[in-house]
Amino acid sequence: MGWLGPKILFGLFSEFGHMFVVALVCNFAGSRSSSSAKLNHWEVETLFHEFGHALHSLLSRTDYQHFSGTRVVLDLAETPSNLFEYYAWDYRVLRKFARHYSTGEVIPEKLVESMQGARKMFAATDLQRQIFYALIDQTLFGEELSRQRDTTSVVADLKRQYTSWKHVEGTHWQTRFNHLLNYGAGYYSYLYAKCFAATIWQKLCQEDPLSLATGTALRTKFLEHGGAKDPADLLTDLVGDGILQSRDGGIVPDLTSLCDELKLEECGQEHVVL
Repeated sequence: MGWLGPKILFGLFSEFGHMFVVALVCNFAGSRSSSSAKLNHWEVETLFHEFGHALHSLLSRTDYQHFSGTRVVLDLAETPSNLFEYYAWDYRVLRKFARHYSTGEVIPEKLVESMQGARKMFAATDLQRQIFYALIDQTLFGEELSRQRDTTSVVADLKRQYTSWKHVEGTHWQTRFNHLLNYGAGYYSYLYAKCFAATIWQKLCQEDPLSLATGTALRTKFLEHGGAKDPADLLTDLVGDGILQSRDGGIVPDLTSLCDELKLEECGQEHVVL
């Protein structure tokens, strides 16, 4: 059990006979006047993210334990969690449970639209931040540095080269970035997951995210296979063409859906203008 996201502890499943048990152990802030926790939307999004991991384990039906659930290649591990974040932003989903704590009023659709607009306002900045995180991870855990350097100077140089932010001297942000320990040279998988999830959402879920057909496809063509099926075959069987690209003898995510979603100017598959 370990930290998989802010405010969430995620317990991997245990198997008792034919019963699967998955636990999300949450430490949301309580309320002084009520026994119920009042979640802000960021916390709801995080809950849905971790719920994606939980479903990956809960719905897995593999012959061997070591290929079950989240035991997949790292490139694919964060895709279910990123996909379920979309559900936390969709009004058709939110209206099912999001209500005012005292009046019981269903969350207004206009409020959700405003939230979505605010989210899109800094979409490119958020993507740049994720790329920056992946660059730090690749630099520190990738090929050996040409000379011995402290991590703070590495982070400062990368920030100057690849972001629009200035480094603040005397700060050591990387010391609290626990994903550097958990993902060592694999944080790029979050960027892969954003691309995969955007394509799956647009091609399969967006029209009717709560339909039986959508849920059945996610379960039978994706989640239940864990790591027992080749990831390329898994993704292609789920949504067809347009989710993968061949590059330098390997396979990488197709950027088209994510670029369309973020309204970014795509220049081929080589780079994206932020």
